[in-house]
Amino acid sequence: MISIMSKLESSVAKIMDYIGEMAEGYGGHVKWNEIAKLKADMMNVKRRWMNVDTAAFTMKCHEVGLTNEDTTEIVSLVKKVQQGRKLVPQRGYKTYRFTWEPESPADETFLRY
Repeated sequence: MISIMSKLESSVAKIMDYIGEMAEGYGGHVKWNEIAKLKADMMNVKRRWMNVDTAAFTMKCHEVGLTNEDTTEIVSLVKKVQQGRKLVPQRGYKTYRFTWEPESPADETFLRY
């Protein structure tokens, strides 16, 4: 069986490890500001999210302890980005980027939205 880590870029896995750590103190629930950070990063670093395998990503969300509800919400954000849709984070997080850089650029055709 292929591991989750081998199907997810390391920066995505590290981000979700961080999100899981933050949610741990809230019973696996992700706070609104962490969702805002994810939305902003998805808009500011689209290449990181364009080729995410959503099945592996879903497994990673569960692995880090997120609730089913939060997992569903975050996976839907990834799918929206992959469809070329725009996400709008709260104003204070508009320029937020996670510090982990993506390993490789996504196919440029996805970035023309």
